[in-house]
Amino acid sequence: MLRRVVASRLHLTPRAAAVGQGGLLVALGAASGRAASGRRGAGAIGGLLVAAVALPYAVVVARHAPYADDPVGRRRWLVDSTWSAPNTIAGAAFLLHQLARGNRGLPGRSRGSGSIWLERQAIAGFATTVGVVKAGSNDRVDAHEDVHVLQARLLGPLYLPLVGLDYALATVLPFWLLGRRDGPPIRSVRDYFLRGVYREVWHERWAYAASSSGAAPPAATTSRWSRRRWSAPAAPATPRPNPPTMRQV
Repeated sequence: MLRRVVASRLHLTPRAAAVGQGGLLVALGAASGRAASGRRGAGAIGGLLVAAVALPYAVVVARHAPYADDPVGRRRWLVDSTWSAPNTIAGAAFLLHQLARGNRGLPGRSRGSGSIWLERQAIAGFATTVGVVKAGSNDRVDAHEDVHVLQARLLGPLYLPLVGLDYALATVLPFWLLGRRDGPPIRSVRDYFLRGVYREVWHERWAYAASSSGAAPPAATTSRWSRRRWSAPAAPATPRPNPPTMRQV
């Protein structure tokens, strides 16, 4: 019911989106702090901690206007401000960190897209998405990054814990090594994560599958597990120029 009212009646200007979202995030921080300890003072501390990242984030929302004033934009705003608020807070912290490092926002790309775009990559060679904040995305990889935004909106407060749990399991229990024969060699800790763990966690499999019609990520492992999960019918080759190297996260 609330979603219908918001989608049909709320007039969502950039300033209204920023003020409303910032206020809801701070209120959530205060409520979470009080619920965790049962003390009113803890609620105030929780609210202040969230406010430290949510208020600068609200300024960026006002300037970049990522939420369109239409039913889709209003639903996105409502989900990001409530059910997916923990992911939005994480994205706000990520945004603040990137701005402090000199990264710049891209208001033209952000406007009405449902995401906040940053110009440079947070990690060299990788596009990275936290919440709705995308660092270093481009037209070639943005479909992949959009899947991560969707995952956060669908799973809400469960998203980041599930991602962390899967990374931990794939690191400690490397099931992806079973039957691995002719994949790229793993000679270092970096190779272990980039050529193994990263390509096998559930949210990356989902994002690659949804953004590339089920094709495997570049240089994927060739274990029996990977072949079974990533098999897709061959398509006719189409000549095209080689794009710059970019991984998606």
